[in-house]
Amino acid sequence: PGTLERAVWHETDGADFVNQMLAYDWRFTLAENDLPKVCGTTTLAGIEVGFPLLDERLVDFSLKLPPHYKVNGLKLRWFFKEALRGFLPEEIITKQKHGFGLPFGIWVLRHPSLHQLAESSLHQLAERGLIRHPFVNQLFQQYLPRHPGFYGEMVWILLMLEQWFQAHANHYQFSPSA
Repeated sequence: PGTLERAVWHETDGADFVNQMLAYDWRFTLAENDLPKVCGTTTLAGIEVGFPLLDERLVDFSLKLPPHYKVNGLKLRWFFKEALRGFLPEEIITKQKHGFGLPFGIWVLRHPSLHQLAESSLHQLAERGLIRHPFVNQLFQQYLPRHPGFYGEMVWILLMLEQWFQAHANHYQFSPSA
């Protein structure tokens, strides 16, 4: 992985540091992490999602902006916020970043078929000996309904682990050493 990361970093040699960091972030955070998670999960839930801020014309425009418009001191998205000041309410302009996270816990609570897939997958993971059934029950009955943003990520990770096992190592059984 380090070789690939260095190669991607050097693809932007000659660019200023801000644009080099943005290119790296787009590749590894956005293109190879956030977007596949969001698109894959929304597809499983039967939800269509769009990304208006990733419109090709808007991205092309942003690439032409000078670096000091992209990061002004410690203020991220400064140009974007200033361009929309007076159009959007001030509370949106001054709102803190919430990330591009996956609202998986909320989806699990709202979509019965996704809830069933997640819960049954975690129980299958318990059958493998990696987690305990009472933990799965508590997670779905108590923790997830109270804090879907926090516990949804845990459910997502464990669901993906079980789905990986089913696809690549279905007969795996955890055996703790004595």
